[in-house]
Amino acid sequence: MNKKVLLINPRKGWRPALGLLYVASHICKAGYEVKIIEFIDEEFFPGRNRALWQELYDFDPDVIGLGVISWNRRVARKIIETIRAASRNKVIICGGKDPTFKPEIYFDYGADFVVMHEGEETIVELLNCLNEGRSVIAVNGIAFMKDQDLIVTDRRPPFDLDKLNFPALDLIDYDHYCNIRLGGIPGHFIKTGFLMANRGCPYRCRFCTDPVRNIYRERSIDNIIEEIKWQMENWKIEGMVLLDDLFYFTDNRVTLFCERVLKENIRLKFYAQTRVDRVGSSKTLALMKKAGFIQLALGVESGSQRMLDIMNKGTKLKQIRKAIQDIEDSGIFSYIFLIVGFPEETREDLELTARFLEVLKPSFIAVNYFMPMPGTQYYSKENEQNLTELSYSLTENQQEFRSQVPHDEIIQYRNRFLSLAQRSADLNLLRYPSFYAWVMGLFLLHPAVLLRGLFIQSRKKLYTNYYEAVRTAMINHRIYG
Repeated sequence: MNKKVLLINPRKGWRPALGLLYVASHICKAGYEVKIIEFIDEEFFPGRNRALWQELYDFDPDVIGLGVISWNRRVARKIIETIRAASRNKVIICGGKDPTFKPEIYFDYGADFVVMHEGEETIVELLNCLNEGRSVIAVNGIAFMKDQDLIVTDRRPPFDLDKLNFPALDLIDYDHYCNIRLGGIPGHFIKTGFLMANRGCPYRCRFCTDPVRNIYRERSIDNIIEEIKWQMENWKIEGMVLLDDLFYFTDNRVTLFCERVLKENIRLKFYAQTRVDRVGSSKTLALMKKAGFIQLALGVESGSQRMLDIMNKGTKLKQIRKAIQDIEDSGIFSYIFLIVGFPEETREDLELTARFLEVLKPSFIAVNYFMPMPGTQYYSKENEQNLTELSYSLTENQQEFRSQVPHDEIIQYRNRFLSLAQRSADLNLLRYPSFYAWVMGLFLLHPAVLLRGLFIQSRKKLYTNYYEAVRTAMINHRIYG
């Protein structure tokens, strides 16, 4: 009987792996014994994973599942190969966005099954089949190898979110994530929880991934409020990050949510995401402000209409201007995301973005480098080679991409765009006395961590200035320390 299930987060980040935690909750409810191990980045804390490996061997699971995304594929590969070197008897299952698009790679690493797309129902059905000795061919939403052939079963329909259990936060140190604070609401050093109120995005931006996300689904307001109160009671949070791609999708749903927050006297600071063409009435924004929303994040991406059209973003510059103005007028901070380094992007496009930002005047700006993600039109065999061989993140391997604008100029434009924000999320932290206490503790009690972080970042050449390297070292200490 395969009743002991170990779930692995290959590389711990600054926010909890909610997808893995939802899956864990459903496995637990099905009667299995579940343990979660979150491996850390050993570049910052060498040798710290030895104790975690010992936990794995002591638990002696029958089934091991890994939740993998592109940026931790390399780490996941090492974990799978290490497990396989120690035992051929463990059933290894991989799930997540990257295995969904490239299942054959994970079989080469040593995995037995890949769970495609959403895994809550699929993993339980697969485990039950394995336990009962039944054929897995009838399990929808999986891939496996049979006689050297790749078998992919029928696609499972999108999951009904009314049947979604609360995430198994008790299986991790959730209080640690709430207290990272630098990974919560940008610019606010408060104890923050994390929640998903819906899934999916019906839009088809060329740089985005996972077709299942095109099917937008919502949790009931009652269910969301119940989880918020559960997190408040058990973890004493002060803020909540709503991790949905599109929390603000319709005025009506946001209005219902805010009215319930006010009725239940829920006193939290909220952060959520939306699109510029979904920001509706000023009345809704005013209600959001009253209910505790302090930031709305939007994917602006570029100030060049030509680039927005190439991305298939489906938005116009005038919509962006109106949305940002309406948000700021309501007293909520706007937090915009930009992407630089697209293959089609020219200096003229970047200059248009700079001039647009001067007029736009958003409170906060984040700039990401373009990355050709698996499952998108931009992805190629060369990108696959880079992803397989190298560590992968939003900043690494940028030199490998074919932007028309030289890499050093892309960095200069990125810094220029960041300077056009009306506020600095980092400087805004200085409003919080607890931030000063934490920084002093880091410098006085853990100087070696900071120095090592600076050395690693300078060696990778990921950052363009000393300040950014210091900030990244601080974040990594907050995650792994």
